[in-house]
Amino acid sequence: MSDLPRARPSSLGAWLLAGTLLVASAWSFPYFARLGSPNELTRLYLARAVVDDGALSIDGPVARHGRLTDMASHDGRLYSDKAPGIGLLGAPVYALVKACAGWDTAAVSNELLLRLLRLLLAGVPLALAALILQRLLGRLGLGPGPRALIAWGYGLGSLAFPYGTLLYGHQAAAACLLGAWAALDRQRRDPRAGWPLLVGLLLGLSMLIEYTTLLLAAPLALHALLAFPRRGRDTLLALAGAVLPLGLLVAYQAACFGAPWATGYGALASPHYAEVHARGVLGLGAPSLGRLLAALFGTTRGLFFYAPWLALGLAGLVLGALRPRAGETRAGWLALSAGSLLYLVFASSLEPEAWGWSLGPRHLVPLLPFWALAVGRLWLEAAGATRFTVRALVPYSIATCVLPTVVFGGFPPDFSNPLADFVAPLVAHGCAAPGVASALGLDPAWGLLPLGLALLGLGAWVIFSGGGSPGARLLAAALAAGLIVLAFTWTGPAEPREQRALEWVERDVLQCTDPIDDAFSAPRS
Repeated sequence: MSDLPRARPSSLGAWLLAGTLLVASAWSFPYFARLGSPNELTRLYLARAVVDDGALSIDGPVARHGRLTDMASHDGRLYSDKAPGIGLLGAPVYALVKACAGWDTAAVSNELLLRLLRLLLAGVPLALAALILQRLLGRLGLGPGPRALIAWGYGLGSLAFPYGTLLYGHQAAAACLLGAWAALDRQRRDPRAGWPLLVGLLLGLSMLIEYTTLLLAAPLALHALLAFPRRGRDTLLALAGAVLPLGLLVAYQAACFGAPWATGYGALASPHYAEVHARGVLGLGAPSLGRLLAALFGTTRGLFFYAPWLALGLAGLVLGALRPRAGETRAGWLALSAGSLLYLVFASSLEPEAWGWSLGPRHLVPLLPFWALAVGRLWLEAAGATRFTVRALVPYSIATCVLPTVVFGGFPPDFSNPLADFVAPLVAHGCAAPGVASALGLDPAWGLLPLGLALLGLGAWVIFSGGGSPGARLLAAALAAGLIVLAFTWTGPAEPREQRALEWVERDVLQCTDPIDDAFSAPRS
């Protein structure tokens, strides 16, 4: 991060970016009562328990709203099995909504509360992360065009978008980590301010929201401690900031699971997932090259299958660490590289069954804004090649990340290429998740038309704006179109299991076909 003054992105551009991401994150509502979305509802249940029952146990919400797959059991009581941050942050939101409803619990449905929590605890963090990223790219030295392009690519053309739409903790944790990085940058320029307090608060909050962020928060914390100009004072401020979220975390775990270091993953109520997480160390086995390749390149969940432009970020991390520019710190890039390596080792060690129904390797989402930042770093050294690659691959990534989200919100783990074998047939049959269109009394599929036109316009802007020869732009457009067509038409070998899953989702979940008798029963996530 350069110490030289940089031009800030225009206020209009920043508001357009943030507003568009918020609208896009709320455009569809992929929630289906038949499936229940247990990964989200376990966090929602915690918010309800705190407000309705004054308790951390979710026994009350379970009795009122039904059981979930994602629960933990300890001393005869049920708890959320996730890190508690999203549930605890959701509690004041629910309290406010309940107050507006006359404190009538029945007046606040799970669907209504989930809509609000998704927007505030996933959509807002998505917009904030994109804005912070845009400013950090400016600090690197990128001009308005490249930093806007990368910020838009991150917001819509990466897994940040689906997890900025769903009530998981990954995107909120990503915003916290990126905010801590930005606060550290500000503290380097203004050492007299209290930025270290914010650094500690945000790093601690990221771990309250998602346990796995320790893999990146720890290297960032070490880097911050070494980078503080007034080390003693700044370290104390950072520790003071971290006390509240980390204190809440250990107090929650002691109250719910009997020890400050105990988590819900050691007391899972589901026998199947308890068995999965009992393998190795909390479900982590020996690192496997096959699992790593599947998490990065596989067509079922591979990160670079859905957002291949982010692979440039790996080169950017190495470049920043080997050849830091004036005003940058090698230690900062090394901290990001170390955190990335730890996350990749984690991905290579995690049992595939532990991913559940998801779009891409969701546990890697906190890394993505930093890899996008590293793409900007690479842009400074290889502008022509990076510009062409980003222009060709970001439109492809927008299509592969947005369309599956608004159609269904994730995938059953049954498809060799979910885009061609699952998403494309649903779109062809006019199937889509509820959203703005259905709220207006229209068929949900009508919501795809304006969204598709908007994304088409954005893709054209990505390819044809800024510098570069007309021939290079046309080639980038042709490559993007070809990749999109290939991704949504290339199918693997026909599998009866895939066809049964598709028919069941189309008929019984999305309900966009006539009922057909079928013995296929609902898979559980």
